[in-house]
Amino acid sequence: MLITILPQVLLIVGLGALIVFLVTTCIKFTKGPISTDALKRQLRLLQLKFVTAETINPDVERREMEILQNKIKTSNDALIISDDNDLKLLSGSNCKYIQLEMDNVNLANRSSWIQFRELMLGFDRFYFQN
Repeated sequence: MLITILPQVLLIVGLGALIVFLVTTCIKFTKGPISTDALKRQLRLLQLKFVTAETINPDVERREMEILQNKIKTSNDALIISDDNDLKLLSGSNCKYIQLEMDNVNLANRSSWIQFRELMLGFDRFYFQN
């Protein structure tokens, strides 16, 4: 009796696993472009703040950037992120602006800026510095 039921149970479990895999893959491919666009938008806003000499709170920026970086990492393949030239340019540009800010000897919140710089440089190195 068990021998006749076991293949049917295995088939149902296998089919269920395939359906779960299909749904998670579809969700991942939908979230990928959305998370990439959100990160690019945040990087453009940050770049604008540097260009216009607007006051930047490194703690707030780091928290927001960390959330967006984690979203893009979980919803995209590393090769897709690395192949995005626009993202590469935005990331590199912001890293340069942050480094210029770090060169200021009168910089307030230096430890916060160091944390922000390390987050940004780590992302840039991992995905764009081969």
